[in-house]
Amino acid sequence: MSIGIRLKEERERLTLTQPMLAEFAGTTKQTQYSYETDKSPPKGVYLAKVAELGIDVGYVITGVRAE
Repeated sequence: MSIGIRLKEERERLTLTQPMLAEFAGTTKQTQYSYETDKSPPKGVYLAKVAELGIDVGYVITGVRAE
């Protein structure tokens, strides 16, 4: 499973839309889509911001959930 798929899975787990997550993270819906479809990798600043919402960034990057 790819980073993009795991990112989308985490977003959906938190019942957020792409525009909602993009706005919170300070990016655009198009960029969010690019991350979720593996067209471009999410940047560290973005990952730090979405972690504030409860996204398991370790899982997104490695595929291993935090305990």
